[in-house]
Amino acid sequence: MLHDVHQLAARYHWSEDAILRLPLARRAAYLALIEADHDRALFEALDGR
Repeated sequence: MLHDVHQLAARYHWSEDAILRLPLARRAAYLALIEADHDRALFEALDGR
């Protein structure tokens, strides 16, 4: 949970309270977007783009 809050706060600059008030499914969706962005950036770095 703390890791999730950290990721969302770092990316979106939301408060801990705002993050914890999100429905779990919505929080998971935002975390999936962050992970997809990270994966895409890693792939592009490895691919030399």
